[in-house]
Amino acid sequence: MSDIPALFGPVAPDGRGETGRSGGKKALEKLVAPITGSLLPRVCLFTDSDVFAGTESHILDLAQGLRALGAATMIAAPLPSALATRAEPLGIRVLPIPKGGLVDLNAVRTFRRLLVDGQLDVIHAHNGRTALAAALAIRAAGCGKAVATQHFLEPNHVHHTGFKGQLSRFAHEWVARHIQAHIAISRAVQHSMLQRKEAPAARICVVLNGISPPNRAALLPESTARRNAGVPPHAPLLVCMARLEREKNIGCLVAAMAKVRDLHPDAQCLILGDGFLRPALQKQIDTAGVGDNVRLMGFRSDALSILAAADIFVLPSLAEPFGLSIVEAMALSKPVIATNAGGPPEIVEHQRTGLTVKPNDPGDLADAISRLIANPDFRRELAGNGYARYREHFTSDRMARRMLAVYQKVREAGDPATLQNAPESKP
Repeated sequence: MSDIPALFGPVAPDGRGETGRSGGKKALEKLVAPITGSLLPRVCLFTDSDVFAGTESHILDLAQGLRALGAATMIAAPLPSALATRAEPLGIRVLPIPKGGLVDLNAVRTFRRLLVDGQLDVIHAHNGRTALAAALAIRAAGCGKAVATQHFLEPNHVHHTGFKGQLSRFAHEWVARHIQAHIAISRAVQHSMLQRKEAPAARICVVLNGISPPNRAALLPESTARRNAGVPPHAPLLVCMARLEREKNIGCLVAAMAKVRDLHPDAQCLILGDGFLRPALQKQIDTAGVGDNVRLMGFRSDALSILAAADIFVLPSLAEPFGLSIVEAMALSKPVIATNAGGPPEIVEHQRTGLTVKPNDPGDLADAISRLIANPDFRRELAGNGYARYREHFTSDRMARRMLAVYQKVREAGDPATLQNAPESKP
């Protein structure tokens, strides 16, 4: 045995995350039934990210969901990192792995020892570099399984050209052959993976993202959140939570608000997030003369409280691989407007749980916003249906149960794609 201390002790379920409808829960329990008790895999969720965005939020929710089901789960991440800072107070074990280069030999050695010592069964990687390290560790140890999640429609490596592109393609093809299951976070991502021939179809399985139920007791009262954000008590409030980067297409929302203002001059749009496009977007806001209606708020510690105080949530992205912030809004019973490209159409049922609009069409977006501002009863109907959809399809419990089924399938040397026809794989 190596001198690495035992990283997994017995972890009892903590009762979090029940699913929304009894029928869906029973179907999920049937899938996970073979992996209860001593057969539960010991899992490490591996990232080398030192920021906290959608992927890291997903990892944290997945870790909590797996632990609630009784699976010994830890997170491997750099120290310090925002993910580790959030995981440790929750009692989730963190394996510190400093961020390495393209080939992280330190991570390979660490995981090899854990696998050989019988302390780890599955390494679940969340980007290309960690997938390479996981695949190398599995091969070096001669045991264990590697799973990788694709979080993007077009990962950076597909744009590499020349010698760098050739080297990247060779590395990714090798990794694809040595990963036992490739997780797509939406059917849109699965489709793009198949088009790129990123992995064999039999090894790709869709596991839709899910989130933990929001802790409403920890949120600020609506009046306080609005006051802190400088929003009048009765003004129609739109919120967008997104990075200020090209693919989020915030400029389209600014242009739409210039049209909305003509019908609803008191409407307020708060954009929560930051990024390199902030100066350009502020210039667009000033040029359009909508500074009284649209504000760039940056990253806010009270972002969820502001969202909870909103009337409408908007995400104008060109194409999202999934759309985690849409689910966050639905979990808070907010009507949503999103583009009908990429993953959002798999979340939002048009005119039932929200509205979908054409990407990069300020007029279409403005019409949808104005329609919801003018129809509070319709907003409430969409919000109620959206919350029910969240409870049925997008909880962290459901995601964790689905992921456990994938882990078990690869442990049995089966193809994860055979799980695709299970009821919960298609909401």
